[in-house]
Amino acid sequence: MKNIKYTVILMLGLLTLFSCETTDLDKLNNPNELSPDQADIDLSMNAILVRTGDFTNTMGSYGSRFTRIRNMFGRTYLNVFGPATFSGVWNQAYADILSDIRAMNQQIDGLEGEFEKHRAVGEVIEAYIVVTLVDYFGDIPYSEGLDPAILNPAVDSGADVYQAALNLLDDAIVKLNEPTTVNIANDLYYGGDYDKWVKLANTLKMKIYFQQRLVNPSAIDDFQTIVSGGNYIQEGEDFVFNWGENLDNPNSRHPIYNVQYAPGGPDTWYMSNWLMDQMRNGQTTEDPRIRYYFYRQVDDVVSNVDPDSGSEKRCIIQTIPPHYANNNILYCFPEDNRGLWGRDHGQDDGIPPDGFLRTAFGIYPAGGRFDDSSFEIIDGNNYGANGAGITPILLASTVDFWRAEIALEIDNDPGTASQLLENAMVKHINYVQSFTSRSAADFDESTIPTNAEVSSFVTEVIDEFDTANAEKQLNIIGEQFFISLIGNGTDAYNFYRRTGAPTDIQPSVEPNPGLLPRTLWYPATEVTANPNVSQKDDLTVKVFWDNNPSTGFPVNN
Repeated sequence: MKNIKYTVILMLGLLTLFSCETTDLDKLNNPNELSPDQADIDLSMNAILVRTGDFTNTMGSYGSRFTRIRNMFGRTYLNVFGPATFSGVWNQAYADILSDIRAMNQQIDGLEGEFEKHRAVGEVIEAYIVVTLVDYFGDIPYSEGLDPAILNPAVDSGADVYQAALNLLDDAIVKLNEPTTVNIANDLYYGGDYDKWVKLANTLKMKIYFQQRLVNPSAIDDFQTIVSGGNYIQEGEDFVFNWGENLDNPNSRHPIYNVQYAPGGPDTWYMSNWLMDQMRNGQTTEDPRIRYYFYRQVDDVVSNVDPDSGSEKRCIIQTIPPHYANNNILYCFPEDNRGLWGRDHGQDDGIPPDGFLRTAFGIYPAGGRFDDSSFEIIDGNNYGANGAGITPILLASTVDFWRAEIALEIDNDPGTASQLLENAMVKHINYVQSFTSRSAADFDESTIPTNAEVSSFVTEVIDEFDTANAEKQLNIIGEQFFISLIGNGTDAYNFYRRTGAPTDIQPSVEPNPGLLPRTLWYPATEVTANPNVSQKDDLTVKVFWDNNPSTGFPVNN
């Protein structure tokens, strides 16, 4: 599947260069050609939409590592990420995406309301970006943060930024419902279907309300009002960024694919042992998504490790940490030894010669290979879907997980929570299985999970949920939610800080890793450049919607 975004950007660039020549012999503007201002607006819109996908991919990786969706490299939480880590993505948010939105709006202001759909989509994106920044960093510069005349913008409270985001979304909904004058030339998300953008705006409002449920008594009523209206994203309307297949000029492939499917084998990342084990051994029936998520290069772990030196995988010959052994916790690799080669939470051993051994990301979400038990070594650039994966930003299944949490935690209605959990799982499994058609390479299709196998898996999870106590039920919701969030762990990080579940998640290899970061360090560049942004003393500083205990929470670090 080809993604044409970069082609369109280049084409629009050419239009910008040559639009000054689009006059007839009488020196009158040709109404069938784009003016320079019009071309610039669509170029800006393209850049905003593309960068939003890239921003999400980066930010979501931080939450993924805290929540065991991806392996976290670092024995203690304080040394996993430093302030310098976040300078690039902070700059992308402010100097690129938000700045481009404001510059685009200035152009639109002088064009008599012709580009209000562009403005509306920009408002939706801006709301999403600033809410995400609050969720990770807490209080941020915003009301003054995008004014070029203010060199040292003040910091706004996270609650105020959330309200500003709601205002943006309300205004966007009004504009999206008005008659169209000029369409967005290349809507990379919804193909110019503004009704879906309205649904997305409402879903982002739901996210904002829901995220405040611990501190805002009216938040859940506001959330449920949108639910009752039904005008939010449904199955098939997921808000995702689609990456392309091009390797060169430019490389449009999924960033994870670029480093995993390269000469020398998968590089940079290890799969999370917890996630792989949860999908393999968490239930009697194998999770039907596991072959989409992970590609195994070997059929077992132990036989591929030197039993004396353990050079390929040191944990094989090391003593199990007492806090793992005493609590019967997964260690080193999933117990059934099926070739799922990853790392435990917080394991920071050096990088051994295991490039042709470790498990790689699969066809979902990175556009890699579907695992058909072929166990072929990855050593090149063209496999599976050739990088045409996605970065999930907000999925229809996520709404059902939110609703299940409300039904269980607020309404004390486990029956409704059970049905919503089932809906969420089915929606997400359906979406993941749709990626089968993205593979450009043949594979053994007999290994695709059947409808009966999918049904058996879902039934098993729901049966376990229905017979569990309240704590275990919340754990099950959390586990299934986390599994659905591979590719973007932001909502998992929010769930973990909001509920403390799953309480039985794999702890860090280090017995005393420190407290889970409740927000991240401010970027080093921002602290240096702006005296109004003071660096946090530590990472116990909480985002405004988190009123849980500062210590001892979550219980399983």
